Amino acid sequence: MKIAIDDLKGISKLKGHELIYVFDKDTELDKLLETKLHCIRYDKVESVNINLTKYDIPCKKKTTIDDKSLLDIPKVKQNKYAIIIPNYNNGQWLEKCIGSVINQSYKNFEIVFVDDMSKDNSINIVKTFKDDRIHIIQNKRKRYNGGSRNAGIDYALNNLDFDYFCFLDSDDWWIDNTVLEDINQEIEDNELLILGAEMLFENQVTFKTLNHFKNYEEFFIADGAKTIWCTAWCRVIRKDKIQYFCEDTLMEDRVWSYKIADNVNFSKVKNIERICYIWNRMNKKNSVTQIRNGIWNASAWCHIGHCLQFMSQIKHKEMIPLLQKRVDVCKEKLANNIYTQF
Repeated sequence: MKIAIDDLKGISKLKGHELIYVFDKDTELDKLLETKLHCIRYDKVESVNINLTKYDIPCKKKTTIDDKSLLDIPKVKQNKYAIIIPNYNNGQWLEKCIGSVINQSYKNFEIVFVDDMSKDNSINIVKTFKDDRIHIIQNKRKRYNGGSRNAGIDYALNNLDFDYFCFLDSDDWWIDNTVLEDINQEIEDNELLILGAEMLFENQVTFKTLNHFKNYEEFFIADGAKTIWCTAWCRVIRKDKIQYFCEDTLMEDRVWSYKIADNVNFSKVKNIERICYIWNRMNKKNSVTQIRNGIWNASAWCHIGHCLQFMSQIKHKEMIPLLQKRVDVCKEKLANNIYTQF
């Protein structure tokens, strides 16, 4: 529980809870640190459970330090999550991936594992978990990540009772066993929650990124050092806001993320300010974003076509010039044989 205060009076009443003292003048900081509380500027606080301050901080409850009902926090809804995991020949990583979900402290979830005609022992590895919450789907034809996720979405919508979708790639994993618990604490009544991620390279080299969207435009096309890439695995989506993926490209995440951004209320989008997801960049053998070939090149042109098609459907018309600019960048990259994700 996080409680924000800006008045030290009566602080003993809050003993046993995580306290954050907020302030607006940096000159106060040295003195405040002597209290041994966690101190932070008010404009750096994303949200708290209880707000006792004069500042406008999003919260579950705003009250005063003398209020007897201070600790009566609204109960957190026990949402249920459908976790879609597409897979092709990633048996080497599956124990870590599936295990990171099965071992979560929050247990209200179902896993939909969709195998895209693997030639390794992936299916047998998943079956060793012997957990009724794991549902295995085996594609009858090649569908790549986009189609495999779509198969998982359809299965979940038609067979499971749940509230939100989560996605993992089968060679990645959640960073610890409290990720889903934290997601459920933070999601509240939001339509979309965005997770922080850490890229893991060979020799344990890492790169971390959280999300800081100043406005809708930044959110609509999320690129840069301070924002997460347009990936499925960094998004937790309310099931009525889900969109289907493109199936004829290896760049299935990008236009899908635009469609999600166009389909949710920006006031109902929340970032979780912590690293939740490990994006495994050590998998050089089977990662489509690291293997560059003719299929990737064709996928890039297909991606451009999807963007142009989506422009005729977009609800937020003011975003069309932004999307057109991205299309132009993509064309330029392809013309110069720059094989990067875009």
